[in-house]
Parts: sequence; C-alpha cells; structure tokens
Amino acid sequence: MPLHLVPVRDRKLFRLVKHSVPVKLVKGRSLYTPGDLARDVFLVHSGFIRLVLPGMEKGAGDRTVSVAVPSELFGDEAFVEGHRRYGAIAGSTCTVFPLPKGKVLAGLKTAKKSLNAYLEGVERELYRLRHAQGGSGGPTASQRLAEVLLDLGVRCGDKTGRGIDLSVRFTHQVLADLAGAHRATATTLINDWLYDDVIGTKPNGCFQLLKPQELWALAGYDLKEPAK
Repeated sequence: MPLHLVPVRDRKLFRLVKHSVPVKLVKGRSLYTPGDLARDVFLVHSGFIRLVLPGMEKGAGDRTVSVAVPSELFGDEAFVEGHRRYGAIAGSTCTVFPLPKGKVLAGLKTAKKSLNAYLEGVERELYRLRHAQGGSGGPTASQRLAEVLLDLGVRCGDKTGRGIDLSVRFTHQVLADLAGAHRATATTLINDWLYDDVIGTKPNGCFQLLKPQELWALAGYDLKEPAK
C-alpha cells in the first residue's frame, strides 16, 4: 500500500534518497512483475506508478489495483515477503528512488507520524478494495468513483481558489480500475460531472475538483451541519 511521506517530518527517510540512484521510466515501462524478488521499496519522485495484476480473462490487459504518486512509497511487500504481489508499471513518465527495505523499516519505527499514516493508508486501501466490486447493497459506481477522486485530491492535490487541482494526470481507464467500474461507465460519469462543473480539467489534462462538497455528497456522505 502506498505510503505518503512528509519531508519535514521524515528527514531520516528522505536522507536515504541522497544515496539512491534514481530510476527513470517512460510511460508503460515495467519496474517489476508479480513473483519477482522483493529486495527494495521505492519512493516516487515525479509522475506516478500503477500497481497492477494481470487480467483474469484471455486477452485482458493489466488491471490497476492502486497507484503511487509523488512522495509516496510503494513495494512495501518487501518488508514481510520475498516476492512481489503486484506488478509496478509507469503510469506516466516518472522517476523513482529504490531504497533499502531494512533502513526504511528502521526509519519508520522512529517516525510515528509516518507509521500512523501508513496504517491509515492500509485501512483506507482495504476499504476501497472491499467496495471496488460493488454489488447488491454496496456503493454504486458513482459513489466509488467520487471517493477515488477525493482520495487522489488528498494525496496529490493542491488547494486553489477554485477547488483542488490534481498534480498528476490520470486516464479514465486508471480511474475506472480504481473504482472497480467499467471504462464506459467511468467516462459517462466523468463527462456528466464535467458538464455540471463538479470537476474540470487543466490544459495539461489533470483533473480539477471544482466542487469537492458535491463530490462528497456523490460519494454518499451527509455533510449537513447538525441542527443547533
């Protein structure tokens, strides 16, 4: 599960970057595949990484189960296992730093805020994965997609006078995979929200969350203030 690091709070962990040789990847390039030996964890410097599983059906492509964005660690199965659970593919042109798993783990043990953030991230990711399939009684595709956008807004968004600007460009397919929805369904929802100015796009193709409150409502959360 990706772990977000805050430089001011995680100076010990960021010092490891100074001694790491950056790995630059073009979009679509594989960093590792399921079953590979898990020797290091990685820190995203720029761009984003897709964590993927092979398609279950013949001819199906990889399915994105999670993403790692700038200042996030991924590949944390190296802490407890000898092999990779997922594949890691560059979702865009990106730069990552390989970090020794032992030193990162030692750093986490003394970085309480990062460790808490990691545990919160694991819980959030497990919640999303549990609900990604939808089904009777579960969140709708609209609710799941709204939650995905809000989560990305927290992890790689910048607050502006118009809402929240995502700093990373995500395709409809990646967003659909994260929401456990069909590509066509995600595209229809995105186009509806663009038309209603709930979200927007910047010239570079990155999404803007123009009305976060409406996204929270679409995700199924009641944000009404309690009556006094």
